[in-house]
Amino acid sequence: MNYSKPGKDEWNFTLPRVKVPEKSSSAMGYGDGFKGRYGTRRQCYEFTEGNEHDTEDLTTSLDKLVADIQRGVSCTVIRSQLTRCRERVGADKTRQLLNGLVKGFPGFFYVVESRDVEMYGGDANTTYGTRRLPLIAYAITLGTSYSTDTTALLKALLSVGASVACIPEAFHTPLERDLLDDDPSTEELADLAGEHQKWCSPYARKRMTDTLNFRFEQRYLLHRAALLERFSGAKQQVAKLHKAEALLGIHYYLVGQTAAITFVVDRLTSHLALGAERPMILLFAGPSGHGKTELARNLGKLISLDLHMTDCTSTRYVTDLWGPYFPYQGWEKGSALTNFLAEHTAQRSIVFLDEFEKTEDEVRESLLKPFEEGITRNRKSLEWINCSKTIWILATNAFDHIIHNFCKKHDKTLFADEPGREGQKLITKLSKMIQKESISKFGAPLSGRITEFVPFLTFSHSEFLASFGSEVIKPVKESTVPNQARLVGDLDVQVRRSYSVCRALVTYGYTPELGARSIANTVSRDISVPVVKEYLDRREGIREDQGKSTFVVGVDEDGMIDVSESPNEGGHLPSLSTGSAPLLEEL
Repeated sequence: MNYSKPGKDEWNFTLPRVKVPEKSSSAMGYGDGFKGRYGTRRQCYEFTEGNEHDTEDLTTSLDKLVADIQRGVSCTVIRSQLTRCRERVGADKTRQLLNGLVKGFPGFFYVVESRDVEMYGGDANTTYGTRRLPLIAYAITLGTSYSTDTTALLKALLSVGASVACIPEAFHTPLERDLLDDDPSTEELADLAGEHQKWCSPYARKRMTDTLNFRFEQRYLLHRAALLERFSGAKQQVAKLHKAEALLGIHYYLVGQTAAITFVVDRLTSHLALGAERPMILLFAGPSGHGKTELARNLGKLISLDLHMTDCTSTRYVTDLWGPYFPYQGWEKGSALTNFLAEHTAQRSIVFLDEFEKTEDEVRESLLKPFEEGITRNRKSLEWINCSKTIWILATNAFDHIIHNFCKKHDKTLFADEPGREGQKLITKLSKMIQKESISKFGAPLSGRITEFVPFLTFSHSEFLASFGSEVIKPVKESTVPNQARLVGDLDVQVRRSYSVCRALVTYGYTPELGARSIANTVSRDISVPVVKEYLDRREGIREDQGKSTFVVGVDEDGMIDVSESPNEGGHLPSLSTGSAPLLEEL
């Protein structure tokens, strides 16, 4: 059977084009805001409570919205208009707008087609057609190369509640394998009997397999989503009340570290539920490159809090952290930390102190008052700054030996798919071990003010693979430095068996002590450099009109990474004897 083409009456995963109304150069009429270009009842988002034509207006507005999304109108402009829409007609009607149909397809499918990670408030579990093809499956099939990667989109959908129950387990479990060329076997697809999986025809399975074999990280995300426990309704209620709902989807923005994320989410939701008016101090302990900084960044992004980061390797004296008092030199400038806290006085914000073990005793002593009382002195104005709502994160590698030994001793329980209660007990035990060592390292006064000691574990084998997978799909990067010449053309890299490629990279390139930092170096050495070398070796010159060059990354019979250029549409590889003089493209 040929499954490369859809069956009769089956959708081919291509959405129809929606035309911009002839009377306007912009479907949504941005120049006039909400004021009319389309008549009295057909103005974009011109809704009023009790309007008898609400349904018609919603449909018309959605058509205009989709037309602009397809035309490439920026997400900033669209988000701004939808915010005004919510203010005018409420969240429910705005959600109704986004969940409506355009040419038979849910409006949210068009948002996903744009590969825009801004979710706009639509239903992440919407489906298309009588077979109920899920949005999440459509998002996966859009990623056909590293240049059209949809991993960020999948993370966004999962983080806002997209269910993976509609995806047959055979696509992600067992995780550590390559999928078969055609699709998972019939025996493995026993769960297709469910009503919610009717969409998974042979053609749809082939589309999914082709993409997921190229995206091991996406299979990891699906696998993780299937295992994660749902947050309680009470936690969801607290998060929603404090506009921190996105916090509950943070698992999908990091590889591994389920225990650390759970620690942080539990502590934050409890802190918000109690309405505590005192700082929260978290100590992130774990090896370099295992997600401490990434978790802090995502916390700020997901709950819309400003984040200040201080590298403590250059913070030797108190004045390095807080700035000098008058009349010492530089007093009028303050310090980056003091200025940040002054700008966010009595507001929620995050301060991240990296490499905290490098601080001296006097620096740590200067933090006792802010940590305990939630106030600090502004050395420029001599006024007190209210930092009672500040979330302080202290990141350290000081206890790596404890974490490495603990992970080796309890690896079967800690890294099981479902660690269960025993795994939770072990994490609590490790946290208390770090707390005890912290008293010796940082002293009892500071350690006693720390709210939670959060251990970051080493990676499990599948987490190693997922970390490599996220790097493999973006091996050749263009310079973003102005006026810097780029000596390569338009490159597309395809990893036909991403599990096998990631396994080979892990075997020869992962260093536990370096974590994710060893991953980038390995991918650069084994993929990026060979791709560029092959590209340059086959060309006498780089022409502006030469089109896209595709490189295939795989594993040879000896288990080593193999990079080769794929023939062009005519079945030919670039000739070493052809080409014009090199052309430098200025970025």
